[in-house]
Amino acid sequence: MKRPLRILCVADEVDLLVYSAQICERFPDIDLVLSAGDLPNEYLEYIASMLNKPLISVAGNHDRSDIPLECCGTMQYSSEPRGGLGRNHFTIKKESGVYVLGLPGSIRYNNGQNQYTDLWMTFRIIRMLPRLLMRRLFFGRSVDIILAHAPPRRIHDGGDPAHIGFSAYRWLIRLARPYYFVHGHVHLYDLQALREMNYFGTSVVNVYGHRVITLPKEDDNAG
Repeated sequence: MKRPLRILCVADEVDLLVYSAQICERFPDIDLVLSAGDLPNEYLEYIASMLNKPLISVAGNHDRSDIPLECCGTMQYSSEPRGGLGRNHFTIKKESGVYVLGLPGSIRYNNGQNQYTDLWMTFRIIRMLPRLLMRRLFFGRSVDIILAHAPPRRIHDGGDPAHIGFSAYRWLIRLARPYYFVHGHVHLYDLQALREMNYFGTSVVNVYGHRVITLPKEDDNAG
């Protein structure tokens, strides 16, 4: 039986349990690192180089788009910022046999960097529908993981203007049927706060700080 894939997810805050000399002992057998944004490059470089694993990241609303991530683990990122997805690219990337759809940014609240209106995000996702629908038809799901900075509307989002989620993410989840929708943006200071919920068969997870998720390891037959 194949071992499930273990994925370390980080977002929003430098977590001293991760940014530690004991990172390899605390997080053994990690296959992939995902960053949901708003983290310094040196932190992501440290994680990926110490674990010697590829990293995929999307931009948060506090990230700058003009600073490349130099080199992480087994991948070179000198030409593509933030782990190869490109901070502001809406695209599907495959790493370690996992298909990840990256969705950067947050709702627009003060015209800052990496902020979008709900209508603009809806339009941008609609442009991706042909590819998503084709993958859903052939493989049963469009991607394995949706990696976003912001949460879906009314799932883990906040009541203030800066932390409202995107409504388009709700129907995207139902269409794409990923195993996980991974996000950050909403900070969690209460250890009892809800981090994960099921939405139409997808686990929506707030990975503020850090979180380890697992995926079933399937035969690599999807293109």
